[in-house]
Amino acid sequence: MRVYPEQFADHLKAGLKPCYLVFGDEPLLKLEAIDAVRQVARKQGFDERHSFVVEAGLDWNQVYDACQAMSLFSARQIIELELPAKVDKDLAARITEIGKQLHPDLLLVLSGGRLNQTQMKAAWFDKLSQSGTYVPVNHPEPRFFPRWMSARFQRFGLKVLPDAVNFMCHAFEGNLLAASQEIEKLTLLGPPQPISVAYLQETIIRHAHFTPFQLVDTLLEGKVNRAQRILLALRAEGTEPGMLAWTLCRELEQLTELALAARAGQPLVEHFSRLRIWQSRQQLIQQALTRLPVGKIQQLWQLMARLDDAQRRFDTEQAWLMLQTIALGFRDGAPLPLLEVEPC
Repeated sequence: MRVYPEQFADHLKAGLKPCYLVFGDEPLLKLEAIDAVRQVARKQGFDERHSFVVEAGLDWNQVYDACQAMSLFSARQIIELELPAKVDKDLAARITEIGKQLHPDLLLVLSGGRLNQTQMKAAWFDKLSQSGTYVPVNHPEPRFFPRWMSARFQRFGLKVLPDAVNFMCHAFEGNLLAASQEIEKLTLLGPPQPISVAYLQETIIRHAHFTPFQLVDTLLEGKVNRAQRILLALRAEGTEPGMLAWTLCRELEQLTELALAARAGQPLVEHFSRLRIWQSRQQLIQQALTRLPVGKIQQLWQLMARLDDAQRRFDTEQAWLMLQTIALGFRDGAPLPLLEVEPC
């Protein structure tokens, strides 16, 4: 069963499942989901908790002993395993073995990073998610982020104007923990309600946090204004232009191959499979291919060459300027005025 974070509290009221799988890239949501399980379990007599980080050197005998041991003071216990990004055959077998030992007095909580479609089809995950609950704890998509932000204000008993919600979304996109901390601080200040943008601008500190992969996905969607904000945030955080150049180069290589295949009338399904492009990203790439003809992608390659030249000359300002220009190029198929593109 899959239950999203906003539904999880109500889900727990219906009773505990044998196991919970909490996976995703948002630390705050992950921490809150696991803590919610702990609180409900504690009320039901799960007073003993054993936590393990699965890494090289882990003594699995300790894990198995914890699963089988019965405390003198508590008959019910929680076993928590934080998994690495890759679950190999050996680890999958160990997880499956632990899953076989579950009983009403033993609760299993597995956590880790974001899962792809292949990982969610693995036998160990499929079996445990059928008997337990899978909670995907990823950062809300931009279109759902205002809803999450509004609910966060309500959680702390604060009323806020719609434009103030949008301001908070821009200020804390990619960093839910900082957003939650700032909202909690507001409760201590006793702000006038409903809270306005003007009040927020005077009191909060911006903590937007992004990754190069969020930049790429935003570009594929054609949301170039948001991409410019991400670039500014990445630069402020000290991200090197070279890292972004490498990420964009890899994405353009795939786009070029797929655009040429589409122009030749070839089905893209086979190319998606060979390039190991996740199903969740295929739609984003299809959107980009619909907007960007081969000629526009070639122009982006010319801009990438200028970016590479700027990096070789250690011209940081020029490198960031070229990154901003490349980002603008993802808007549509119209050639940018900086370069002439030869017709294909």
